Amino acid sequence: MLFSSSFVSAAFMLFSSVTALPQPENGELASRTTGLCAPGSYLYNATTCAFCPAGSSCDGKSGVAQPCGSGHYQPSVNSTACLSCDSGHFQPSFYQNAKGANNTIPCPAGSYQPYGAQAFCYGAPKGRFQGLPGQATVCGTCCGWAAPLVNNNISPVNCNGTTPNAWPNSGDGCISSNTTCVRAASCGQLANGTCPADTFSG
Repeated sequence: MLFSSSFVSAAFMLFSSVTALPQPENGELASRTTGLCAPGSYLYNATTCAFCPAGSSCDGKSGVAQPCGSGHYQPSVNSTACLSCDSGHFQPSFYQNAKGANNTIPCPAGSYQPYGAQAFCYGAPKGRFQGLPGQATVCGTCCGWAAPLVNNNISPVNCNGTTPNAWPNSGDGCISSNTTCVRAASCGQLANGTCPADTFSG
């Protein structure tokens, strides 16, 4: 049973000095029964429960709103658990105002994350690349193409000049010595994240 709007307004005035706990969102105070808050709510003060804010989880038993930790998020209010970030996404979840994250972040182009519930993304290593955001895998290069010998590569380069050759999936970069592989005319990644033909994804 929800309290009336007039009571909610009065409650905000009365409890506005409470800063250690997340503040009720949109005036959403919840009723308290049998001495405990219901799952999805937390103990706002000695006699009042409030709906769990986005970015947090509330089991009702502990009486607290637990901010979502790194690799987790919760976009909804009144929740009992945080959600894990999908692969290709991350969430460092630095707590703000006693709340965790209410969203997940796609790994930027040049990085990837093969696992869920992570707080960071891996940079595409030397000889590898990832041209799209939100990806779980990294691509290898094609014959005659190379990725710079640094991390966070977004695309391969076509070898030419004094170093016109490269082995596919090689971290050696462009080289001057000949290779036995057939040079690829292009080495583009598809819009759905599929790596170029004759390369690997991992």
